[in-house]
Amino acid sequence: MSRIIKLLLILLLIIGLAFSALVILAVESKPLVQEQSGLQLDEADSVKVLLQQITDSFRNRTNKQQIELSEPQLTSLVGFAQRAFPKVVGKVSILSSQTRLLLSYALPLNYYLNIDTAVLPADGLVLDYVKIGDIHLPGAWFTNALVAFGNWYTDSDIASKFVQQIEKIEMRNTKMRIHIQPFAQFLQELNSIKQGMQVDGDEELRIRTAYYVKMLTELPEAKSSQRQSLMVYMNAVFAKALQRSTDASAHKENQAAIMALAIYVGHYRFANFVGDIKPNNGLPLAPKVAAVLAQRTDLNQHFIFSAAIQLLSQQGLSIAIGEFKELMDRGNDGSGYSFVDLTADYAGVKFAQTATHPETARALQLAVASGTDEGIIFPSIDNLLEGFSKAAFTQQFGGVDSPAYQALVNEVHSRVEALTIHQGQSLL
Repeated sequence: MSRIIKLLLILLLIIGLAFSALVILAVESKPLVQEQSGLQLDEADSVKVLLQQITDSFRNRTNKQQIELSEPQLTSLVGFAQRAFPKVVGKVSILSSQTRLLLSYALPLNYYLNIDTAVLPADGLVLDYVKIGDIHLPGAWFTNALVAFGNWYTDSDIASKFVQQIEKIEMRNTKMRIHIQPFAQFLQELNSIKQGMQVDGDEELRIRTAYYVKMLTELPEAKSSQRQSLMVYMNAVFAKALQRSTDASAHKENQAAIMALAIYVGHYRFANFVGDIKPNNGLPLAPKVAAVLAQRTDLNQHFIFSAAIQLLSQQGLSIAIGEFKELMDRGNDGSGYSFVDLTADYAGVKFAQTATHPETARALQLAVASGTDEGIIFPSIDNLLEGFSKAAFTQQFGGVDSPAYQALVNEVHSRVEALTIHQGQSLL
């Protein structure tokens, strides 16, 4: 054996031992955090204020901004993350001296990856420390490492500029205020990087989506002053997808069809996730009159938004977003918690899941292209409860972990999964 090979083997052994030591130090037998997501989500309606602040900041992106976050808001967002990813449990506390975040991630064999970090009130973004299991890292070193990785991955200095956007962080008991530099230029650079990192698969989706969007803008129903069912648009798009598909490509055509529907009968901003899809016929990216599902425009949006989010994320996240939105609506200025809305959310998720699975994509095309009956994609909503204020919700169900609440969620899932298009899908 040559000397070079021996040196390489020794180097590999040292790396292996170092990695094993890091795993032993990082992984623990007990979780650092044990929190119930149902209790964390109790203040979900407070997040509406935060979302409005963020919306306002984007409208005024050329000016300096201040975003105020409260402990209940952050706790609710952590609870949302736990609903989306059940292996993750977290806890946030905001004091005058620091904001502390604790996370536990469940690993196989009853082991846990525990993370403990603290953000300090200071000029700019300052981490006090990051602790992963028994590994204690200086906050500045960890921040610099993340920034270096982000810059390397994007082949730019965007991560450095992101940190520079944070001018100052202030804290007092249960509240944090983040001062942000004008970020219009930062968003432009971020969008340029995103466009530059697109891969061939993204371009294929963009071209297909643009084709279906153009088709939607030219439908006579889209120009009508009469309100149209979502199924009218779905029927037309999936009939065309059926013609353009082979058994091997049906799921890709369906993915583009759903994104086109999300852009056209949902909201044009979904195009940001696909690229430049605006047709050259000069027609607007929306029908003359908003589409409906079960005679309601809000259910159309719940369904098609959830279907699109399902394509852009994991199923757990899609469902959690729908549930979180309903919990926010329990506030005084909301429409109230609705199991009808939740049905539309889950129906959209399940539809996208079936439409983009290679083994069921073709059958779904055939079903949706066969007619405009909403019963093909959406179940009965008879006797489903809605309009719960926070007080009424708590009185009837207690919380989202209660058996009474879970029974109604299971009923919603059962109605959706009983639809013919979803039958025999044990692989999904």
